[in-house]
Amino acid sequence: MVNGRWLALLIAAASVPAMGQTKPAESPSVVAHDAQHDFDFEIGTWATEVRVLRNPLSGQPPVWAEYRGTSVVRGLMDGRANSVELAVAGPAGKIEGISLRLYDPGTGRWSLNFASMRDGALTPPVTGGFGADGRGVFTGGDTLGERPIRVRFVITQVSADEARFEQAFSADEGATWEVNWVAVDRRLIPATVLPDDLAQALDAHSRATVAKDIAALGALVTDDYLLVNSDATTQGKSSYLADFGKPDFRIEPFIIEQPTYRVDGDTAVTGGLMTLRWTQAGRQESRRLRIAHVWVRYGGRWRVAYTQLTRVPD
Repeated sequence: MVNGRWLALLIAAASVPAMGQTKPAESPSVVAHDAQHDFDFEIGTWATEVRVLRNPLSGQPPVWAEYRGTSVVRGLMDGRANSVELAVAGPAGKIEGISLRLYDPGTGRWSLNFASMRDGALTPPVTGGFGADGRGVFTGGDTLGERPIRVRFVITQVSADEARFEQAFSADEGATWEVNWVAVDRRLIPATVLPDDLAQALDAHSRATVAKDIAALGALVTDDYLLVNSDATTQGKSSYLADFGKPDFRIEPFIIEQPTYRVDGDTAVTGGLMTLRWTQAGRQESRRLRIAHVWVRYGGRWRVAYTQLTRVPD
């Protein structure tokens, strides 16, 4: 595993466009930039997809690892500090850590301090802020093994609910940079509260899907269950369950973003946005999808009667 510094700004999701310097009194239309609130936009929960370069500054062909999970951002001290709790996992393992961001009113700059749950040790801070172009740039020094390096973080807002983060290392005092961490963060929008029994069934279905628990899945779908795949093929219950019996078939853990629910008596629809990654016949696949489940309640138990997967254009 590379030096812990690349974790420090794991999912600095987006930036509030920074305004310019305060003008003289004769220009009242220009408002001073209050950097203390630069991270207010990020308070909440985010779905995070991360690509990490496992061999940074090695001069060798790049070896990337992918992770997915969530980031929870909490405001502290009336905006003068905030914390980020990150938990992501992938085939290469998991990354868990916490970042504490602290505002210095004297300089108008932020320091970002990270500790990995692997050892609980704080890494050297990086400092910076958001410029007039709305980009957040934070820099600092660290070491990669025994080698002194410079670290740069760049935060770019894609939309109100999506952001991109890049980290890069430099071994020549910033003359050249190599990107080693790329994160895409999408806000998890709170959904209507589900009835407890339906929420439990939905959670059980997700867990059984990842665990390849055929017995549990069989009990959670109806006998006339129909799955419409994103390539327009369809599968009934037996075909659907048969996939999970194949030793080379596996679905990675996933997060439903922008969840939407509707319940009407003994029927319900649940859905949202997701990135589905799976392995089949020795091939690793990844697809951005909208998913919708139609649920029916038989004998007091919720079961999925229909699933629709729709591919989201790249």
